[in-house]
Amino acid sequence: MKLLRPELLELTGQALIALSNAGFVKRSLKELDSGNIPQLAQEENGTLTAAFSDGTRTRLAPRQALKEASCTCSASGMCRHRVMLVLSYQRAHAGGAPDDAAPGQEARWRPGDWLSELASLPGETRRRAQQLADKGLAIVLSCPPGGPPSAKLPMSDVRFYSRASMHFARCDCVAGSLCEHVALAVQAFAEAEQQQPGFTHLVWQTRSQKVAARGGPFDTAEGEACRQSVEQLSRLLWQEGISQPLIRFDAAFTRALRAAQGADWRWVTGTLTQLRHGVEAFQQRASHYPPLLQLLAGLESRLTSAGRMAQLADAGETPPLPWRAVVGLGVAGEASLDRLRLVSLGMRCWQDRQQYGLRIWFSDPDTGNILHLTRGWPLAEQAQSPAWTRRLFTFQAGSLAGGKIISRAARRRADGELALETRHRLSSCVPLTPDAWRQLPAPLRQPGVAALRDYLRQRPPACVRPLDQVDNLFILPVDGVIVQGWDAARQRLEARVYSGEGENNILPLSLAASASAPWAIERMAALLEQSDDPLVMVSGLVSASHGQLTLEPLVMMTATRAWVLDAEPQAVGPLPAALPSPQPDEASRCLGRCRALLIHILHNGLRYQQHAFFQDAQTLAADLAEYGFTHLARLLRQLHEKRADLPISTLNTLALLYLQLENRVPGAPV
Repeated sequence: MKLLRPELLELTGQALIALSNAGFVKRSLKELDSGNIPQLAQEENGTLTAAFSDGTRTRLAPRQALKEASCTCSASGMCRHRVMLVLSYQRAHAGGAPDDAAPGQEARWRPGDWLSELASLPGETRRRAQQLADKGLAIVLSCPPGGPPSAKLPMSDVRFYSRASMHFARCDCVAGSLCEHVALAVQAFAEAEQQQPGFTHLVWQTRSQKVAARGGPFDTAEGEACRQSVEQLSRLLWQEGISQPLIRFDAAFTRALRAAQGADWRWVTGTLTQLRHGVEAFQQRASHYPPLLQLLAGLESRLTSAGRMAQLADAGETPPLPWRAVVGLGVAGEASLDRLRLVSLGMRCWQDRQQYGLRIWFSDPDTGNILHLTRGWPLAEQAQSPAWTRRLFTFQAGSLAGGKIISRAARRRADGELALETRHRLSSCVPLTPDAWRQLPAPLRQPGVAALRDYLRQRPPACVRPLDQVDNLFILPVDGVIVQGWDAARQRLEARVYSGEGENNILPLSLAASASAPWAIERMAALLEQSDDPLVMVSGLVSASHGQLTLEPLVMMTATRAWVLDAEPQAVGPLPAALPSPQPDEASRCLGRCRALLIHILHNGLRYQQHAFFQDAQTLAADLAEYGFTHLARLLRQLHEKRADLPISTLNTLALLYLQLENRVPGAPV
């Protein structure tokens, strides 16, 4: 048989899983190993035909995607016969894959070479691709040496699995392949390769045929209106304080949201929505009260950063990020997805004065994207139906939080929320295993706490990152437990474990007691103590404070099973004795006083502060200056000197600077 289909030989097992599903690949390998091997025939033009013993015939022509192959079986879509055709062809030509690289090196993948083939796509697909390009989208291009390239669009991910054919590119949108996102990714790779040959990682902004290349975010009436409305909202929150009735902020929030929507700035809209929900959570005394100080400071900083990126571009310099990517210009609010494999990362329960609920995080192993599923119910039902016992799509919430699922019809919203259709939403749910987590890619899964520190130091600040997914959730290995203890005063279980290699490989764990999940801390303590089935990995939310990383566990994985802490139904043992609490140094104490001062202003309002408050700010400024925090001290002095006409931008800058200092990652410059 003449070798005419090199693109089929390049498809790895992981690629076939992405192009079909794990079940088809597993069953196909089993049938081939048992002797059910189809007869292959290849025509002169390269068309392959597989004839099976049961009479089924599968045909795959050149320049056809795998799902476009014809098959006479009864399946309405993808089937195992298509997968068996590829696997049979690979076995028949074992060792025949093309290799045009130099000895000891692998050839660089070049998706831009398919630019001329885009003309073969339907006109409607090319038109939609141009419409996306006209929005000036930022696309994250990755082309690692010798590895398959990928393109991360704001709401879709494209992966290329064959050097020889564009038809085996995979998109996670509902189309799956040969869609407008694949076309846009090929265009972006071609243009980026011309500008920066040999790149491995690049943020590329598409070139619009309608939008001028120059010009900043505030050069339009919509952009300027958004900036002004955000400033008005920020001034109101700082001056009045969020302890005031929510009705006092409704009009300002509404104006700011409408202005952000009018400018089509998705990440600004998302931040405003989070901020409003956070104020409501504060008013309701919710257990999931978000960091409002960080949200408010980050909102102003996002707009400032976008303006600075535009200034650099207009001056002929290359900004770290296009300003359109910073504000999320043109990002769709929702995208339909193809069949999804999802691996659970954990669950957190919550409650306020009116409702109780849960949030479950999932990851797509193919893309590494993180999605979440949020539900809430009336608080009066909590005693009879705890959150982890509620049924979601016929499955118990605790099972979903500790399992792997397949979704047939899903949509992803811009904030990362997973929306499932009313019918055929989940087809299976199987228990989570350590191998499922090991298949998840970086940066979600890290080899240790030292590697996590390196990653956190290098990534951009939060005020310029997209808001489409949680970005402080990670999986880390556990190589041994050092010590644990229960802090009764703070109502927290503290522990320290070894995670990965390196000198500084100690990872602190910390979990607070919660009425929504009353037995989580007991289960965590028991898992840290047991030796017959030791811990191997843990997932959780990572935070940095005073130069130290701390992980709040969600799921603790042993060698045999996954334990969802918030789904623990009963007490399992006593809590350990308290650990000696390390005393912070004087510089950290000063930063803590600065944090308390800022939160006091945000909660109670600047206009209601008395003379003694400003005197305390003056004293704190002197102490901060003594420990080298000169910029913080200068801004605090302005509180004392300009009480009546203090610019709100000063408070936003003060809050952002404090957050950068307190939440710095170990080893990062101060």
